[in-house]
Amino acid sequence: MLHFAVPFASLRALGLDLRKVLFASLVALTPDIDVLFQVHRSQSHSFVLLALVTLPLLALTWNRKSLRSLVLLGAFGVSVHLVLDLFQSSTPVLWPLLNESIWIPVTLHLHMGSAVAVTGPATVHVEPTAIEHFTSFDAPVLTGEGLVLSTVLLAPTLVQILLNRLTANKQARRH
Repeated sequence: MLHFAVPFASLRALGLDLRKVLFASLVALTPDIDVLFQVHRSQSHSFVLLALVTLPLLALTWNRKSLRSLVLLGAFGVSVHLVLDLFQSSTPVLWPLLNESIWIPVTLHLHMGSAVAVTGPATVHVEPTAIEHFTSFDAPVLTGEGLVLSTVLLAPTLVQILLNRLTANKQARRH
């Protein structure tokens, strides 16, 4: 859900049109299409592959501003997905240039005692990329933290849509 909610909220915060934001947020989900091929966090999670798809699309749409903006918005959505995964587990973000997957686990600890200290630097883990077919897939589609964060990120737009509809209904009843 965060793969949808983060690009959605960030693009809405920039004032982009709801339809364009929905498009980018839905395209942000496409790297996970690899589960249909019984793999996960595969080549579809690579910035190199994203560039190989995006650059020709930009060339084809260069003279059509509205289509070009959709290509850029889609690339933004997918980039957000890849960055989020990079902080969740090993992801082959530079495949095929680098046949290793990268994971940046970040945990900060707060110690309050005689002095306040924040510890727990970010580290970078690199391991060989292993794209293996699975026979079963057991992963959370939604976590409690993801649900709360997604709700907070999506709520302002949902409330705005609801208020706009209520206002429109009131105005329609008056006329």
